[in-house]
Amino acid sequence: MESCSDDDIENDLEDLYGVRDGTIFVIDATPSMFKNDPDNPYFLQCIKQYKEILKQKLVWDRQDWIGLVLFGTEIWDKDPETKHILTLQKLGLPSIESMKEVMKIDEGNKWKYYRDIASSTAYPLYDVLWHAAQAFSAIRVTMPMRRVIIFTSCDNPPCDDNEKHRIRVQATSYSDIDLQLLVVGLGENWNHDLFYKDLEMQFGKIDADDYNRISLKDIVEQVKLPSRNMAKLPLRLGENVVIDVSLRSLSVKTSYLKKENISKESNIPLSSHTYHIVDENDDIEEVENEESQQASLPILDIDIQKYQTFGDERINFTPEEVRCLCTTREIGIDIIYIKHISYHPLYHVETPYFVIPGKSYRKDNKLLFGALLNKCEAKNLMIICAVTIRKNFGTSLYTMIPNVKSGGFYLYKIPFKENVQNMSEYFPEYIFDDNENKPPIVPNGVELLEQIIKKLSIEYNPKLFSNPEVQDQHQIIEALALDLEKPEPLPDDTLPNTDKMYKLVNDLLDEYDKVFMKKTDDISDDPPETKHKKSNKVMKPSDFSENKIQEYLRTGQIATFTVSQLKHMLETLGLKLSGKKDELINRIEKHFE
Repeated sequence: MESCSDDDIENDLEDLYGVRDGTIFVIDATPSMFKNDPDNPYFLQCIKQYKEILKQKLVWDRQDWIGLVLFGTEIWDKDPETKHILTLQKLGLPSIESMKEVMKIDEGNKWKYYRDIASSTAYPLYDVLWHAAQAFSAIRVTMPMRRVIIFTSCDNPPCDDNEKHRIRVQATSYSDIDLQLLVVGLGENWNHDLFYKDLEMQFGKIDADDYNRISLKDIVEQVKLPSRNMAKLPLRLGENVVIDVSLRSLSVKTSYLKKENISKESNIPLSSHTYHIVDENDDIEEVENEESQQASLPILDIDIQKYQTFGDERINFTPEEVRCLCTTREIGIDIIYIKHISYHPLYHVETPYFVIPGKSYRKDNKLLFGALLNKCEAKNLMIICAVTIRKNFGTSLYTMIPNVKSGGFYLYKIPFKENVQNMSEYFPEYIFDDNENKPPIVPNGVELLEQIIKKLSIEYNPKLFSNPEVQDQHQIIEALALDLEKPEPLPDDTLPNTDKMYKLVNDLLDEYDKVFMKKTDDISDDPPETKHKKSNKVMKPSDFSENKIQEYLRTGQIATFTVSQLKHMLETLGLKLSGKKDELINRIEKHFE
């Protein structure tokens, strides 16, 4: 038997909510896609983005389906025959072969071949929309998200009104078969209002106020990264008032590549399976020999019972009973009451969610959600609610904090009393407030630190900081799969740029030492150690000049520098930066031999 917990239930249901997306990239191959830049035309830019997405799918071993289709070519598919439409990669799982084919188009300059077969008379937009819909209809795989993305530099299709009407009708039918249509316009002078804005609005059945044009970078991020939408839930204000909302996660746990078990003899990947057996040391009654032999056999999941201890007694539950215990409310958000905002900013039991209006076809859905959000923001109110995210998950109490700027509510889980620790009983000397126990403030120290923080602050964007471990894994997998040489390690974006920081706050460091080092001397009974004076010392770029490096090498100080400082020296000398510390030092020594 096993002990029952919320973590067990969450792990059991983890595989039931997997996501498999399907995306067909439709690229315009008419002459206008090759005229903007002879070396890097729009067509090649789209191929590069497709290659980047394909690489990410392969590295992460995602089961997403992907395909590539060109339209407006003089050569077309023969089976089935659709004029001026050429399928480069059929809709299917990504593979190494498909990656190599795309690399030939990009790096092998095969894109020039498609430039030569571009048609100056045909623009079969209706046919390619029908062709993409047929590609999805031919497969029998469940996909929560199915996209058709069109890349074009022609903002107004060169066809008559009857053909444009057929295109609009075909785009409208996409919503009936649960296909998402997205159009990416290329070029600074691309006018979305001429044709494609109405096309996307008719497909999505959205208002003009809610429409936003999607750029090439935005669409790539949508396809590369998994969706952060956790669930689509009903927000119940009463018995008959329901708002469709979406629950979105604000952060994602860093995912590393999964380890694969392989055979030592043949290097063939092995699949692992788990099963349950009765523990020989378990406290069970003695049975006959035949039953004891059966006990050593694997046990089915339906025969496993979980227990909780009440009053020193084990209360057993079958899997069906466990699921019934979790189902106390219907899925959704039930408002309990509304009160003035009063919460402790440190009471974060778990990462908060964000509630936004769902993509509902009802016009009053977003209107009612916006009215509720604006009223709560104006009157400084928060909502206490009961949230049930999944069918077999328990119900928890949450606080909805309005944020009009972001267009939704922050959803914080309310902790139980035993989850909150009162640290003031154990560390009263470190608990400060604005009345009785004010924090010790150094004169002029606050203003000085504010100036330093202001100069060193940057606008945070998670795209600027890549995980170095994940990057190394991607490089190794890519090199092994494509038979490439091991590339140079990428620079670590998470490390601070000390040289740049020194230049920004160099004029404030002397004042910092005067204010805070003097305060430290007054508090400490011992004489200040020399390390206090070195605490703010940052190596200047002039310290890594060629003459200085040669002097460090002659005096033996070269071994006292860190790996980061040694790499700065190698960069000054124009040498290779990769390797361990001993290798870096040996490289510098050989340079001056």
